[in-house]
Amino acid sequence: MHTSPPQLNHRTQLLLDDDLHRRLRETAAQRGISMGALIREAIAEKLAHAHDARAEAARRLLAAEPMPVEDWPVMKREMLEGRYAAVMKLYDDEP
Repeated sequence: MHTSPPQLNHRTQLLLDDDLHRRLRETAAQRGISMGALIREAIAEKLAHAHDARAEAARRLLAAEPMPVEDWPVMKREMLEGRYAAVMKLYDDEP
Protein backbone atom coordinates (compact mmCIF):
# COMPACT_ATOMS: atom_id res chain seq x y z
CA MET A 1 0.00 0.00 0.00
CA HIS A 2 1.41 3.39 -1.00
CA THR A 3 0.99 6.33 1.35
CA SER A 4 1.31 9.86 0.13
CA PRO A 5 3.88 12.16 1.74
CA PRO A 6 2.59 14.58 4.37
CA GLN A 7 1.23 17.83 3.04
CA LEU A 8 3.55 20.70 3.93
CA ASN A 9 1.42 23.72 4.75
CA HIS A 10 3.61 25.87 6.98
CA ARG A 11 6.74 27.79 6.14
CA THR A 12 9.38 28.64 8.71
CA GLN A 13 12.42 30.82 8.19
CA LEU A 14 15.68 29.91 9.92
CA LEU A 15 18.85 31.91 10.28
CA LEU A 16 21.98 29.75 10.39
CA ASP A 17 25.63 30.60 10.83
CA ASP A 18 28.01 29.73 7.99
CA ASP A 19 29.35 26.55 9.60
CA LEU A 20 25.94 25.07 10.40
CA HIS A 21 24.65 25.95 6.92
CA ARG A 22 27.68 24.30 5.30
CA ARG A 23 27.28 21.15 7.39
CA LEU A 24 23.56 21.02 6.63
CA ARG A 25 24.15 21.46 2.90
CA GLU A 26 26.91 18.82 2.84
CA THR A 27 24.92 16.27 4.84
CA ALA A 28 21.81 16.74 2.71
CA ALA A 29 23.89 16.33 -0.47
CA GLN A 30 25.57 13.17 0.86
CA ARG A 31 22.18 11.67 1.68
CA GLY A 32 20.60 12.85 -1.57
CA ILE A 33 17.82 14.80 0.11
CA SER A 34 16.94 18.46 0.33
CA MET A 35 18.09 20.64 3.20
CA GLY A 36 14.43 21.14 4.10
CA ALA A 37 13.88 17.37 4.33
CA LEU A 38 16.95 17.02 6.54
CA ILE A 39 15.76 19.84 8.81
CA ARG A 40 12.27 18.30 9.10
CA GLU A 41 13.83 14.92 9.91
CA ALA A 42 16.07 16.43 12.59
CA ILE A 43 13.16 18.32 14.18
CA ALA A 44 10.95 15.21 14.24
CA GLU A 45 13.76 13.16 15.79
CA LYS A 46 14.50 15.80 18.43
CA LEU A 47 10.85 16.17 19.40
CA ALA A 48 10.36 12.40 19.59
CA HIS A 49 13.43 12.11 21.81
CA ALA A 50 12.18 14.90 24.10
CA HIS A 51 8.83 13.13 24.45
CA ASP A 52 10.58 9.80 25.16
CA ALA A 53 12.79 11.44 27.80
CA ARG A 54 9.78 12.95 29.59
CA ALA A 55 7.90 9.65 29.45
CA GLU A 56 10.92 7.79 30.87
CA ALA A 57 11.29 10.33 33.69
CA ALA A 58 7.60 9.95 34.57
CA ARG A 59 7.91 6.16 34.46
CA ARG A 60 10.91 6.23 36.84
CA LEU A 61 9.13 8.61 39.19
CA LEU A 62 6.03 6.44 39.34
CA ALA A 63 8.11 3.29 39.82
CA ALA A 64 10.12 4.75 42.71
CA GLU A 65 9.80 3.24 46.15
CA PRO A 66 7.43 5.14 48.41
CA MET A 67 9.23 7.50 50.74
CA PRO A 68 8.32 7.61 54.40
CA VAL A 69 6.71 10.88 55.35
CA GLU A 70 5.72 12.31 58.69
CA ASP A 71 2.36 13.82 59.38
CA TRP A 72 1.74 17.32 58.01
CA PRO A 73 2.65 19.41 61.08
CA VAL A 74 6.01 17.64 61.35
CA MET A 75 6.70 17.98 57.60
CA LYS A 76 5.74 21.66 57.65
CA ARG A 77 8.08 22.37 60.60
CA GLU A 78 10.96 20.53 58.87
CA MET A 79 10.44 22.45 55.63
CA LEU A 80 10.32 25.78 57.41
CA GLU A 81 13.38 24.95 59.47
CA GLY A 82 15.29 23.99 56.33
CA ARG A 83 14.12 27.02 54.41
CA TYR A 84 14.94 29.54 57.07
CA ALA A 85 18.04 27.87 58.54
CA ALA A 86 20.42 30.06 56.50
CA VAL A 87 18.56 33.22 57.51
CA MET A 88 18.53 32.20 61.15
CA LYS A 89 22.27 31.50 60.98
CA LEU A 90 22.85 35.11 59.89
CA TYR A 91 21.07 36.37 62.98
CA ASP A 92 22.81 33.85 65.25
CA ASP A 93 26.20 35.23 64.13
CA GLU A 94 25.35 38.83 65.07
CA PRO A 95 27.22 40.30 68.08
